[in-house]
Amino acid sequence: MMNDARLLAHQILIQYDSKTKLDKVIEKVFTKYNPDYLARSRCRVIVYDVIRLLGRIDFIIKIVSGKNYKQIPVPIQSILRIGFYEILIDGHTPDYAAVNSAVNLTKSISNKKSAGFINAVLRKLVRKKNNRLDWLDSLSNHSEWNSMPDWIQSRWKKNLGSEGFIKMIKSVNDNPPNFIRIQQKESNLEQIIKELSNDGINTEIFSESFLIVKGGTGKVLQTKMFKNGEISIQNPASAAVVDCLNVSKGDFVIDVCAAPGTKSLYLSSLVGQSGKVLASDVIRERVEMGKRDVDRHGKLNIKWEVKDATKDNYPMADYMLIDAPCTGTGVLARKPDIKWRRKKSDILEMSKKQFDILSHCSKFVNTNGIIVYATCSIEPEENWNVVDRFLNFNPKFKLDNVCSMLPKSWIDERGAMSTLPYLNKVDGMFAARIKKE
Repeated sequence: MMNDARLLAHQILIQYDSKTKLDKVIEKVFTKYNPDYLARSRCRVIVYDVIRLLGRIDFIIKIVSGKNYKQIPVPIQSILRIGFYEILIDGHTPDYAAVNSAVNLTKSISNKKSAGFINAVLRKLVRKKNNRLDWLDSLSNHSEWNSMPDWIQSRWKKNLGSEGFIKMIKSVNDNPPNFIRIQQKESNLEQIIKELSNDGINTEIFSESFLIVKGGTGKVLQTKMFKNGEISIQNPASAAVVDCLNVSKGDFVIDVCAAPGTKSLYLSSLVGQSGKVLASDVIRERVEMGKRDVDRHGKLNIKWEVKDATKDNYPMADYMLIDAPCTGTGVLARKPDIKWRRKKSDILEMSKKQFDILSHCSKFVNTNGIIVYATCSIEPEENWNVVDRFLNFNPKFKLDNVCSMLPKSWIDERGAMSTLPYLNKVDGMFAARIKKE
């Protein structure tokens, strides 16, 4: 068992690359070393913050060290990134402790020369930080400070305007809030808050079905209520996508591209035991994840199947949720590795796949049936462009306003759900409600 959070973070960062999902690397390292809860929690904070602000950290490393980070061996890069994070961003680690821990970590994996380099660079950083209070501010006008690929910055400046761009960048570079969804809306929220508090989790009421977590996020998965399926971790915007369907008890719903199944579970509670949810995904591993979560919640009205939403057949249904694969630009705060994995060309490729999925799956919706097409992207090509193209080719389908259960500020001028992190304090999501006539 390894319980050194910095060493764990180092192991993750040296194995991480922009082609690999960060969660998979974390899972691999945690499986190998089996750290305790505190080490896991601290390690996650370090890793996610470093990846979130990777562009900024590497920019400052280059300035302070006088070297491009690509000239520095990967293990030393990793240690520098952790050290710079703890000194400049973390706020919980004294400078001397950050320097000493980085030097000691270097000695354990490399040589005295590397340890001397780490010591010199980090001490220089501390001096710069302490001797000139506006030093960091002087760097904030550089594009690298935004810690975002240039192609995304260009798009957002154009689509959001200069003010919206600045706010969006700040939003996705901050730690996002975490939410707990209460499985049963009639539950006593105050009692749940009390029980969570007894487990070391501080929460406040966000809405009738959601609590916002103020402290102890890492402990949620260990609670009896989570293990029993009484609560789930879900963003309110994600749940609102489901609300757009406006299903009732006894309804049959097809949930396409559903894994890992958070929305499926919410649908299950809405349609009740007299209803049924058919959840599907093209990746078998993700379907198995969904099945395990169904077992945890004890849901008997969800059936999981492996299906390719571009070509496989489905039964006819009155309600269909298409949570389409997308670039994920609306959830970059929660999944910061996405921005380093995505390319500009991905938007066009995703929009083609999204249109194919929507076109094919629409064949399995009954007359007067409803499709909710949704993404966690804020890119127009993946949202309205896909919907408009589909409607142009399919005159039997018409745009329908999303239900009134959503806050008015979450509904755009054309009647679709559209949220932005900096405006709505939730994930960036899009959902259009489409009716077959």
